[in-house]
Amino acid sequence: MLRSASSSLALLALIVGAAGCPKPRTSAATQPTPVAFDPAQSDPKAVEVVDAAVAALGGAERWEALKELTFGVIYKDGAAVKAEFSHSWDRWNGRHYWVAVDMTTTGGKAEDVKRMQVKHDLFDADATPWVAYDGQPLSRAQGAEQAKRAKESLMQDLYFLTIIYKLKDPGVRLAIDNAEVTVEGSETCRPSCTSIRVTFDPAVGKDTWYVNYNNETKLPQVIERKMGAGRIGYELQGWSEAGGLKWPQRLQNLGLRTEVVEYRGVAVGSPDDATYMPTIR
Repeated sequence: MLRSASSSLALLALIVGAAGCPKPRTSAATQPTPVAFDPAQSDPKAVEVVDAAVAALGGAERWEALKELTFGVIYKDGAAVKAEFSHSWDRWNGRHYWVAVDMTTTGGKAEDVKRMQVKHDLFDADATPWVAYDGQPLSRAQGAEQAKRAKESLMQDLYFLTIIYKLKDPGVRLAIDNAEVTVEGSETCRPSCTSIRVTFDPAVGKDTWYVNYNNETKLPQVIERKMGAGRIGYELQGWSEAGGLKWPQRLQNLGLRTEVVEYRGVAVGSPDDATYMPTIR
């Protein structure tokens, strides 16, 4: 399974919100330090590759205007479904609605499947999350535990889905790792890809990532994360479109071919307060 990365903290640091009904905003909240992407800290050729890719994906202006992203995630080992989640991410106000299928209740009738639901503010520690299992609200202590789980799930699932749009976030540093690379186990980097090394300002993250862009289509093809002396890589397979932007449909583990992460029902819209407010029964 994919694991949350320390650099994913940068993702959450960019989505600060307020509890309850948010005040109207004109843009998504951003972290105060570093204040913006600093091109002087990156290789101009690497920035050029990333800019061309974002243009091919739909354009930076569409990403910057994105207010809410909803999507489902299914983790598979071969044909077996290991985990299933759905997310509604209020990027504008820093709220999150998470639904996790209890996999121990699957395999029978659809009406017997039970789910954990969490509605919470991503940064307001004083805001009490609403948490329910099979429609029944949980205690405060149980709710806090599940809200933590929901945030970790968002950090992981969202980062792999959106890293291709976030390479000019505050604190990101870009460099050309290899301008003519083919990726072992992947048929997508043909004839070749440019590999961009992604590091971070220490205040943002400590991980090293590599995003490999096809030199003909300009689209991202493989995402890799440095793990010790090696890397763990995922091939992006298939594209859907929402909000004028392209989104990967599958992540295929290049080293463990049975591991697949599927993204379904990706949608872009405007946040509805009712989605993120406690459900009253």
